[in-house]
Amino acid sequence: MSKKKDIWNQITRNLESKISKPDFNTWFSRTTLEELGPDHAVIGVPNKYVSNWLQERYLEALKKAFKKVLKQEPTIRFSYENPHINKISTASIPIEKSDSTFEHYLDPSMTFHRFIMGKGNRFALTSAMEVAKGPNNDYNPFYIYCHMALGKTHLLHAIGNYIMSQDPSPRVKYLSSDTFTADFANASKNKKIDDFRERYCDLDVLLFDDVHLLDNRKRSQEEFLFIFNALYGENKRVVIAGQRTPTELKNVNSQLKSRLGSGLITEIQVLDQKTKINIIKNLAKEERIHIPEDVVFFLANTHNDLKTLTKSVIKIGTYASLNQRDINISTVKSFMKGKNKIEIDIDDIKTITAEYFNISLSDLISNKKRRSYSRPRQLAMYLARKYTRLSFKEIGASFGNKDHSTVIYAARRIEKSKNDKTVRDDLMKIENLLG
Repeated sequence: MSKKKDIWNQITRNLESKISKPDFNTWFSRTTLEELGPDHAVIGVPNKYVSNWLQERYLEALKKAFKKVLKQEPTIRFSYENPHINKISTASIPIEKSDSTFEHYLDPSMTFHRFIMGKGNRFALTSAMEVAKGPNNDYNPFYIYCHMALGKTHLLHAIGNYIMSQDPSPRVKYLSSDTFTADFANASKNKKIDDFRERYCDLDVLLFDDVHLLDNRKRSQEEFLFIFNALYGENKRVVIAGQRTPTELKNVNSQLKSRLGSGLITEIQVLDQKTKINIIKNLAKEERIHIPEDVVFFLANTHNDLKTLTKSVIKIGTYASLNQRDINISTVKSFMKGKNKIEIDIDDIKTITAEYFNISLSDLISNKKRRSYSRPRQLAMYLARKYTRLSFKEIGASFGNKDHSTVIYAARRIEKSKNDKTVRDDLMKIENLLG
């Protein structure tokens, strides 16, 4: 072992005994002692984000560790000029910087203008609008939570859409925790973690949805913590949404919980009757559906979350257009009987998707690559991931023993295509048929 390597091992062992294991793994696992002189030391790090963080947070701890091991306190500087790292950085950054390839994954229909304000979401909405207007340390990170579908995802997209409407140059990205985990798994498998980190650390605004689904995903949590720290350290906006407060997140490491709760936390409360009525009327107007007042009140009384409320209005519109009949409460009750179904079965998803696209079930789960088969297959896989508790591997097995990577690709492909109106419409109609 070289002298430098031996010295660095002693220094990192000293540091490891003084800081938490997640912190050590995040910031020191890929560092090296590049140069050591009588009065100076150069520490090699993967990129500028790690360099900045170590400079700001761990410089004193490093000085003390050097003094303990070497009996002297050299001037410390950080370098990410390693030829291998440079090669990765210069290869990846220009590609990602290109407006033609950068994907925001924003749903253009989810804007502040289309978000119906009420008593239970007023503070969340006004706070989101402040976050969208510009960086504010008092609002960073901005954490939105609600226990059911009450509009947290809408607010994430609205923040991104507002920022882009004012200035299209910021690098704004919306993603769910499932998408992040799949992307990280793919980067790990292909040994492209540096590229992965560069892509995310180079963002100006990160809109991260369903953070509660990171539970029990230890490596994904550590990687998200790394990216969070890098963005936060450079005063980039981080907006997170989940079903619980940061302290209530289960099986999530304490340091990540602490980071998530370090800014502004806001809850979207259960919708009041007036807000639900306004939402129903607004949806009906947009979809050009005539819904009698008594049916509006009935729907408002029988639904508490936005997702089921929206699906019911769309279902009413579909029924009215297909049957050319007026809507009344008894009619609505008749096709709402299955609304309390706890879990949608994967066989239902496959059958209904095949029927919707007018293809056979055998073609849906086949290996045929024609778009008329592959697109329905990808949509069905995406819906299976969304509505069932099955793993990628189990979903793949249900689709003719496909590899789990095929399911991951399908889910990411559909997530990426949701800006396309045709894809959104197909998803909405199939979900409507699923009840």
